[in-house]
Amino acid sequence: MEVLVRNAEGNVTQRDREYAAKKLGRLDRYFNQAQKVEMVHRAEKHGHRVEITVFADGLTIRGEENDLSIRAAIDRVSDKLESRLRRLKGRIIQSHRKRGTPPPDALLQIEEHEPDEYEVLGIVEHKRFDLRPMTLEEASLQMEMLGHPFFVFLNAESKHTEVLYKRRDGKYGLIQPA
Repeated sequence: MEVLVRNAEGNVTQRDREYAAKKLGRLDRYFNQAQKVEMVHRAEKHGHRVEITVFADGLTIRGEENDLSIRAAIDRVSDKLESRLRRLKGRIIQSHRKRGTPPPDALLQIEEHEPDEYEVLGIVEHKRFDLRPMTLEEASLQMEMLGHPFFVFLNAESKHTEVLYKRRDGKYGLIQPA
């Protein structure tokens, strides 16, 4: 598995890079084919922010953590991703055993673009992604793997673009076009 480290300040040492690669290499056992892991490091006022995105088996899983030590932040986000993967792998296996179908193909590919044209509106980030048909269950799994509070997807049954979101009470909501 390829581990990419993005760091604008250039203050991630080779030892820390090797540590991250070793720690994140453990996630490989949850996948048939893990393409790459991307780690983004930002030094902040009160420590380090580490964001990790795993691209494997056509899925995208993301997590982030802050800590005073970069290694502690790597440990925390690695543990978070591992527990999330363990839970989700069980749910995926159970779901597909019930239905008797193979696991889903690639669900989401995100491309980041420069936000320059949107700065006037105060939009600081702009992302594009392919909408692939998926069930509501697959959308909830993908949302959980990304760690986002909402997820936009193309409903395989209705063929409409819908938004799944997590409510404050921990339950899910669904926004559908009229």
